[in-house]
Amino acid sequence: MKFIKFPDIGQYRNLIRSVKETAQFSGVDQSGEAIFDPLKPLPILELEGTTKLHGTNGAIGYNKSEDALWFQSRERIITPLDDNAGFARTYTDKKNEILKLLPVCDSAHDVAIFGEWCGQGIQKGVAISSLSKRFIVFGVNINGEWQPRSVISNIRNHEIGIYNIYDYPSWKISIDFNKPELSQNKLQELTLAVEHSCPVGAAFGVSGVGEGIVWKVITPGWESPKFWMKVKGEKHSVSKVTTLAAVDVELIKTQKDFVTSVVTEARCLQSLDKLREANKPTDRTSLGDFIRWIYNDILKEESDTARANNLDLTKMGGLISSAAKSWYFANESKLE
Repeated sequence: MKFIKFPDIGQYRNLIRSVKETAQFSGVDQSGEAIFDPLKPLPILELEGTTKLHGTNGAIGYNKSEDALWFQSRERIITPLDDNAGFARTYTDKKNEILKLLPVCDSAHDVAIFGEWCGQGIQKGVAISSLSKRFIVFGVNINGEWQPRSVISNIRNHEIGIYNIYDYPSWKISIDFNKPELSQNKLQELTLAVEHSCPVGAAFGVSGVGEGIVWKVITPGWESPKFWMKVKGEKHSVSKVTTLAAVDVELIKTQKDFVTSVVTEARCLQSLDKLREANKPTDRTSLGDFIRWIYNDILKEESDTARANNLDLTKMGGLISSAAKSWYFANESKLE
């Protein structure tokens, strides 16, 4: 068995940059640096969106040569004795049922089905939090390759609590990356509708908040995970932005304003989720890990915003740490 990492999914501005760099790449110079041709036109691509679920990322893997199942959270291999919200414990004795769900592929050595382990006791504040625990599949990896909808959509077994994201509403949109701002309003409109009423929750007879939408480019030749993006509603956005599907980074006046915009309630709660996934306590003994994850996530997600505002993230560690620590202490009595 081996851990298969689920891709990091960026925001709209990150997708725009990835598409632009790919479409305008013209080779490398003598020193190995990439050359881009800004005169090359950008493509019009079709994207498909599915509801973003607020639970915890999980995967069930199968190694053909060892005839063995394994389980993982977003960050690590898990077992019934070293688990993540009971996921491995729930499915460890369901091998026969799970093998019937795996895509048929004679050459497959490692197959992993990815999804959201969600429901009561896993997250709060969204419609699906009131459902019994279940695994909703949204991805399949075979021998390191991410598979299309045609493979993913066949996986379900409601008797053992495995559902499929494609059984619920999905959306399609074409984006002209020469004029990506023209799609902002539509992306925002769809996201706010999901936040107002989660389509997956509604399918199970539960009304309430949804988190947002995950979009994947489905145009042939552009299906790589680097062309996936997420658009979250205001309640779940980890950054305070004026536009949910921002095309460009925002202009921020000072370091203090930047830190306020990125050390948000949603990002702090996400860091707590990472502690729980790693089986670490949510008390002061984990404060260093809590702050470290927030800083690294800001470095990954917000570097372009910092650069656009002539801010050096490497010199802002103290401010970020102080803001994260203040949130942690202010909410300490509510941490579980």
